[in-house]
Amino acid sequence: MSKLSGLSCVGIFWAVLSLLATVAASVGFYMPYWLHGAFSDSTPIYFGVFRRCNYPKLDDDGHLVIVRECGRYTTFWDIPSVFWQIATVAVGVGCGLGLLVSMTGVMSVCVRDVITPVVGKVASAMQLCAGLLIGGGLAIYPYGWNNVEVHQACNGMSGHYYLGSCTLSWAFYLTGCGAGLTVICCMMACHAHRKKDTHTVTYHV
Repeated sequence: MSKLSGLSCVGIFWAVLSLLATVAASVGFYMPYWLHGAFSDSTPIYFGVFRRCNYPKLDDDGHLVIVRECGRYTTFWDIPSVFWQIATVAVGVGCGLGLLVSMTGVMSVCVRDVITPVVGKVASAMQLCAGLLIGGGLAIYPYGWNNVEVHQACNGMSGHYYLGSCTLSWAFYLTGCGAGLTVICCMMACHAHRKKDTHTVTYHV
């Protein structure tokens, strides 16, 4: 391993895994494919925490039409469940913390003295918080399955932590993997720094 690196072997693995965890959590957070349901005409519908795909809308004539595209809710307060609003904030903050730590880890691969023992402990604490926030957001998300939009997409059978005819989709699991990897990374962060070489000088008389 190059002497220019500021990380130990564990640190190199930590930096790479941290980056993968952050990318997984962030991509899963942004994508709307958390919950999969369908309208009565079998048109698939997807919900994330702040985005959705294929949603009903009244046209200029007052008729209900299906908008076949993905997009975010117009404002934060348009998110149909207060629990989804909480989950959006929690997962978003968690991904932000994870991104900050992972970028620091990547930088320290090529720059010495970025990760010191103290910085490693701070990074560990931040990653633990990030993992818990993302995981907490995932745990809160199902509590909002009783909102009207999900209820309609799940044949009127959904409720708190009950999917009815709907299913969880890949982005939910991807975000969960990111949260789990982030927590694993926090246990390696304290050992990421490279120990300085020490030399014993012997004087001969």
